[in-house]
Amino acid sequence: MAEFLTAEHDIRIEALRQQLARLGRGQVVVVLPNGCTHLESLPRLRLLQRQAQLQGQALALVTTDPTIRQNAKRLGIPAFGSEVAARWRRWGTGAAAPRNDSNRAGTWLPEPPHWRRGNGSIDPKLRARPRFDRVRSRRIRAARRYHRATPLWLQVVGYLFVGLFLVTFLSGFVYYVLPAATVTLVPGQRALETTVLLTADPQLEASDLEQGLLSARLIETTVEATGTVSTTGAGWSEVDLATGKVVFTNQTNATVRIPAGTIVSTSTGDDVDFRILEDLEIAGPLGTQAEVEIEATEPGILGNVPSNRITTVAGGLRTRVRVTNPEATAGGANARVRLVTQEDRDRLLDQVYSSIREVAHERLSVELGPDEWMPEDTVLTWITAQFFDQFNDEPADELNLTLRVLIQGSVINRSESEEAAMVALRSEVPERGQLVAESIRFTVEPNTVVTGRTLRYAVTASGNYVIPIDVRAVSQAVTGLNTEEAASRLQEDWLLARAPEFYQDPAWFATLPQIASRIQVRVELSEAARSGQ
Repeated sequence: MAEFLTAEHDIRIEALRQQLARLGRGQVVVVLPNGCTHLESLPRLRLLQRQAQLQGQALALVTTDPTIRQNAKRLGIPAFGSEVAARWRRWGTGAAAPRNDSNRAGTWLPEPPHWRRGNGSIDPKLRARPRFDRVRSRRIRAARRYHRATPLWLQVVGYLFVGLFLVTFLSGFVYYVLPAATVTLVPGQRALETTVLLTADPQLEASDLEQGLLSARLIETTVEATGTVSTTGAGWSEVDLATGKVVFTNQTNATVRIPAGTIVSTSTGDDVDFRILEDLEIAGPLGTQAEVEIEATEPGILGNVPSNRITTVAGGLRTRVRVTNPEATAGGANARVRLVTQEDRDRLLDQVYSSIREVAHERLSVELGPDEWMPEDTVLTWITAQFFDQFNDEPADELNLTLRVLIQGSVINRSESEEAAMVALRSEVPERGQLVAESIRFTVEPNTVVTGRTLRYAVTASGNYVIPIDVRAVSQAVTGLNTEEAASRLQEDWLLARAPEFYQDPAWFATLPQIASRIQVRVELSEAARSGQ
């Protein structure tokens, strides 16, 4: 980093050289205040530079004195106007000053002019140059020619030329630049329709409108319903129970108690069971008998058994008593009755299931939001439970069924469907065309395809768009035409809702401006949107 040495304004060159001698090698900046006249001398400044060279120092000066700065420039010493400039600007030692040879003291002085020879004589080439009096006479003659009066005919021709130029310029300005016009157009509308195929899937987490993929919501509910049908089967059925009496004989000397419901049965022929209808107690001794009424456990004519056929007692009482029927049992009968068939069960199931399917969409619709839509084709039903009150081939005049059904449906956001169709509709609009919001309609096509819980359907978007008008093309098309021709030309090239309007300024021109940039075209889009309503 450079060292700064600040000198006094009246310092002498010897003192300044001594201060330089006390500094080390490197960059040294000597700051000279105003009024330091000792260094205005070129030889003194040369001594200071020689002292710095002997010390191996790179010398620079900070001064505003023009004489010192000029001498420093001649010696190759950097000179700055302020200390800040010396700190932040990069500088070197410059060209080394020539050494002073005592035998040739003037060798470091500037070279003589190129036109003077070494012996002091002037170059002969310079002698051929014009003398000062000759140059002066040439200047006098040129001044006289400049101040000489212009001929009258030349002045008249000049004025006529300038006047003709001004008249031509003003005429062109009035005819081409001054006229201006405004053309007001109300563009017409064209109908546009497009159909987009959409896929709604409850498994999608997010919708992709550009690809036509929508996320659906799955809803479900359980419905329970009952139904009744008359049975159609016919056959014989046991309708009455056979009754009779049996006699128990005590086989022990103790009292034997026989509870009601004890089963006795036949031992030969068809196996028919009977139960006693009341409690019975047979006292001892051995051989004591008691009579009790019995009833067949199953209805039908099989219960009518001959006498002495009922001889078996069920359970542990068989070793303690003996039984027999002195008389035949009677009363068991078969009758022609209606029976439950599989066709009755299937018919009732289909009837109740169909009634639930008819109201399935209505039951799920109560769970829809205000902006949701659920196609009927997406409603799916599953039977979760069914309960018949009769089995097949059982005698019954009616068959009852309780059916429980799970109903599921895929719910689609109507706004997302319309927005996806709107994206497709906007892509069909020509460049710079604008859709008329009031004319946009959306229609869901009926040919819906349901695959599992995935719904594929088509939405048709229709509407009108305002026909785009290129204002630059309009201004170029009507340039130089009168209003009738311009109106006819515009209605031929563009579909307009009404005739164009023209405003000319000034109005005394019969035609529109000749320059297209002087014709302003206004397109009334708001009126164009209302014109199709």
